[in-house]
Amino acid sequence: MTPPSFLPPPTGCESLAGIVARCGGTMEMLSAPEAVDHVLPAGGSPEVREFWRAEQRTEVAPRFLARLPGGRVFGAGGVLAPDGATLAREVSLDFGKPSGTHWLLTYRRIPPPRPVPGTTAVIATALAHGYGHWLLDELPRLLQLPRGQADTLIAHAKQPYSRVALAQYGWTGAILEADRQAHFQCEQLIVPSLAGTVVHPTRHALDLIGEFTAAFPRSSSPFGERIYVTRENARRRTVTNEAELWTALQAAGFVKVRLEELSWPEQINAFRHAKIVIGPHGAGLANLAFCPPDTRVVELFQRAYAPGGFWRLAALRGLDYRPVVSAGAEPLAQTTSANRLDLVADLAEVKKAIR
Repeated sequence: MTPPSFLPPPTGCESLAGIVARCGGTMEMLSAPEAVDHVLPAGGSPEVREFWRAEQRTEVAPRFLARLPGGRVFGAGGVLAPDGATLAREVSLDFGKPSGTHWLLTYRRIPPPRPVPGTTAVIATALAHGYGHWLLDELPRLLQLPRGQADTLIAHAKQPYSRVALAQYGWTGAILEADRQAHFQCEQLIVPSLAGTVVHPTRHALDLIGEFTAAFPRSSSPFGERIYVTRENARRRTVTNEAELWTALQAAGFVKVRLEELSWPEQINAFRHAKIVIGPHGAGLANLAFCPPDTRVVELFQRAYAPGGFWRLAALRGLDYRPVVSAGAEPLAQTTSANRLDLVADLAEVKKAIR
């Protein structure tokens, strides 16, 4: 019998624990939930501290390892019940959306799943084709995965940094790329919990990353102790007055770093040795995970999009974090659609922050 060309999408969201209880499998709990209070940035303006005050407390979900016979994976790590009826929302990220909704629920139809024999582990997460989400969202899932229990991995594995990490981890099994329209039904599916995300990094995830990369060489950095992480070659969130900003930073002894030109170990090394890091909000600042305590960080924002993820990361790492927002009268916001907008660096505030 010829399989159908398309299937209906899941009709709703369900907890992974609910799917396991309904469809079979196991769920091993590894930690209890906890609340974490992040220190507001002492170096930030009163306006920024007040804006982020409501986000000072983070509820960290419990960690777990689930095994789901017949479990499905769609797109960038979305986990579906074996019958395809529901989506496990806590491991199927859709940033900025309520927990009862997900982009996959809006589809009219999806391709039928490709069967995958043996045991498969999913570590892929939404947007992890980009470096920041890969480092803080996807990599910690790999590092939580028990070794030797899976034959196949569903991951974002095309990027050079991902290939370096998989080699360092010692992965030798098959890899299925987490393409947006990929749909797999696994004979046995292992689902590690999310240890943290760019939006809500956790101490556990940062510890995993730090321990994993500790073996990378610690040679001296060619960039010195003051680095400016430029986005001049990016397609969004560039600094429109970068020429003026760079004139001031260069006079203060900074070196410009284009992270896209560096290998992953070279990026890590640059941040390990920096004593002051400045840059516009962007994926490269996920490398703050490698800065030693007390490193000064100056993150530049435009007023319509000022997310606090790297502030929380800096607070967990004990960094001297100093956010600088563009000058203006409009209130601060975190409008998702504004995350593509360029920004104007407030030069006077930047100069204060790097003194």
